[in-house]
Amino acid sequence: MYHNSSFNTNNPTPLIPREQNYVIDRKLVSIHSEDRDITKYPEANEFWITLPQPLLNVQSLRLVQSTFPIDYYTFSNEYQNTKFRFTYYDTATLEPNPPYTKSYCVTIQEGTYTPCQLAQELTNVMNNALQTDNNIIDKKTFNVFYDVVGSKLWFGNTKNKFTLDFNYKMEYPEIKCTQPIVWYNYSRWGLPYYLGYDKEQYEATEPVNLINYLPPSTGGASITYMVQPLPKVINIVGDKDIYMEVEKYNSYDELYPYTESNKNAYDNNAYNGKVNGAFAKIPLDPIIGSQDSRNLLLINIVQYEPPIERIAKLRFRFRFHDGRLVDFRGLEFNFTLEFNMLRNEILRTKNIRAPAMIAL
Repeated sequence: MYHNSSFNTNNPTPLIPREQNYVIDRKLVSIHSEDRDITKYPEANEFWITLPQPLLNVQSLRLVQSTFPIDYYTFSNEYQNTKFRFTYYDTATLEPNPPYTKSYCVTIQEGTYTPCQLAQELTNVMNNALQTDNNIIDKKTFNVFYDVVGSKLWFGNTKNKFTLDFNYKMEYPEIKCTQPIVWYNYSRWGLPYYLGYDKEQYEATEPVNLINYLPPSTGGASITYMVQPLPKVINIVGDKDIYMEVEKYNSYDELYPYTESNKNAYDNNAYNGKVNGAFAKIPLDPIIGSQDSRNLLLINIVQYEPPIERIAKLRFRFRFHDGRLVDFRGLEFNFTLEFNMLRNEILRTKNIRAPAMIAL
């Protein structure tokens, strides 16, 4: 015969099983980027905060609201996409043995461009590089055209041959934050990627299939040499999502961006994934009439079993999928976290009548 050891009539002090009852205690915490200690964390992409009060027995955590600006820079030194190199072959040089050959590393202004603005900026920085060289006679021979129909950029020159050295790895010693090296990635590896080119060297040739609606000349001179773009189109919109990390409380799993080298941002493993890599994925969808992206009740609730005994501090980190920290440029943002805590209570039966107006 089976006897329940926890309730035995022969035991002078029987143990009566007791069911514990809990109620969910919901706490919302509003956090603004300006709440951080700016002396310790000058950049808003990574910072610690101390909660107004410690939160106990936390059963779940969720990002319920976020307001982020959307007018981020697409091109930034932090993203390692503002520089490229080209080589110029000047046949009308002052040197005694032409052609004069020299490579130039140029940098575009950080910011966000329209395609036509970017074409003009590329034209200016390439011609400005020639103007600083006293051995070059013709200083303004480059012209970059934007193909509106094909969404491509054409590099042309009215005098001499040139190459676009897009296979040359540029250096960015002025980076402020600890950023991963993006050169080894297959996407967003540098400025040429955004221009629609591969990681190769492109040699300018005489134009043979120049599209009719492209300007045939610049400053009265016809284009003599041109680099015909690839079938790829330009991509100057920037990232569509921000990944929010909360140290020790992440639950998102991610695949690593595919790279051509093991020297990537994630523990030297190019063909694997990352477990618990982020806490939330925040889409940057603009709202009408605003420069902000607002999201409510994102599907990112994280449950903990057993519950977390105590949370007093939180460390946040905001990055893109490839590991680059977001360059907020002083723009402010805010978000709200929901903490659901288990509070022990004595079970009480309550009869509650809801007025008819509540259901309307």
